[in-house]
Amino acid sequence: MTNVSLCSILNCMVEYNSANLDNVLHALSNSTRRNIVLQLTKKDFTVNELAEKYDMSLQAVSKHIQVLVKSGLVVKQKSGRERLCRVSYKPLESVSDMLDEYRRFWEARMDSLEKYFENQKTGGDTDE
Repeated sequence: MTNVSLCSILNCMVEYNSANLDNVLHALSNSTRRNIVLQLTKKDFTVNELAEKYDMSLQAVSKHIQVLVKSGLVVKQKSGRERLCRVSYKPLESVSDMLDEYRRFWEARMDSLEKYFENQKTGGDTDE
């Protein structure tokens, strides 16, 4: 495999992961969808059961659920005559990874700032 084709594969993976992360963050950007996910962490519900909990139409709740399904946060599973919605935690790993990356970045920046102020206070050299 050439370097060019390997780079193409890796670029596709980055774009896929980025698109998936965008879908997950978009799905979680709405308080109703976050609440639906939170409810599904406790137990599986049908769309009708979820809709009963909101002051909106069944179609509106269904649209919210479809956004969650598209992001991978919710999976619909047939159980007899009903279709149950259940939460899937896998997509949250990419969000957690992203937040960890930002946390590490900002912790390093804050450590550098702290060292800078320590050096200013002690009159030490700021070049490292």
